[in-house]
Amino acid sequence: MKTSYTTIREFTIGEMSSDAGRSKPTKDFHVIKSDELTNNEKMFRPSRSQHFTIALVTSGECTVKSNLIEYSLKRDSLFVIPPGMVRQFQKKTDDLTAIILEFTKEFLTAAELHKKHIDAFSYFSSQSDPHLSLTESEADILYKLMVFLRQKDLLDSEYPFRDEVIHHCFNLFMFEMAALFRKYRANQVIKLTRKEGLLMSFVKLLSQHYKEERSVHYYADLLFVTPKHLTKTVKEITNKTCGDFIDEMVISEAKILLDDPSVSIGNVADELHFSDQFFFSKFFKHHTGLNPSEYRSSCNATQVL
Repeated sequence: MKTSYTTIREFTIGEMSSDAGRSKPTKDFHVIKSDELTNNEKMFRPSRSQHFTIALVTSGECTVKSNLIEYSLKRDSLFVIPPGMVRQFQKKTDDLTAIILEFTKEFLTAAELHKKHIDAFSYFSSQSDPHLSLTESEADILYKLMVFLRQKDLLDSEYPFRDEVIHHCFNLFMFEMAALFRKYRANQVIKLTRKEGLLMSFVKLLSQHYKEERSVHYYADLLFVTPKHLTKTVKEITNKTCGDFIDEMVISEAKILLDDPSVSIGNVADELHFSDQFFFSKFFKHHTGLNPSEYRSSCNATQVL
């Protein structure tokens, strides 16, 4: 007996950028409008992606099936599609338009939302209801933030502070979304998978102890799992290891401290619990390509410009 297989197409964020006419397709983040897409028919076939998608309907109506559940979206509808979720648009009106924000796990990590308030973003769980019907004023706030992000995203990569502005505005957008989900889902219990729960618990502990503790074993003990299981779970969900998260947290804090010229490099090393300045400098250069003095000089040069 012949076995029948159904292939689910997986689209990359780069392909979506190309479809929207971008001459330089992005690898980690973009904001596009539905009427820019030149290959709309792909939306009407089952597909999945490994990036996050947030869509705000600005006119018209459509029906989309996600996680085997059908949703009817109208103007001012917000819809969240986490990575790996199979989705399929089934029908739409001719006047359907939407603005769509897409980003990878790596971009989310770089935005440093994992450092605190991790519980506020449980709407990214595959078990969360992905659809909100917003008021006109609520939708307008999100729309304006998405348009601003789109404008900055289209700037040349060499534009001063482009990435920093994008990350700050992205964080603002994410907290606005979190506030709306908390408002409309106040009584909804989000059932995280065990793996998602373990990741969130790890990140919360890391944000509390990263200055003093950089051992995966330490966090695994607190979570009552083996270091191997913790690392495997974190890697599976985020494409990063526990060590990557720990190092990124430490480097992020080091950069903040180095931005303050009144804090000596030795004091930065002490604050982050390195045995001495030499080992801190070696660690910092390994992860950034610059030693602390060079990084501080580059910051000062940028500020002068």
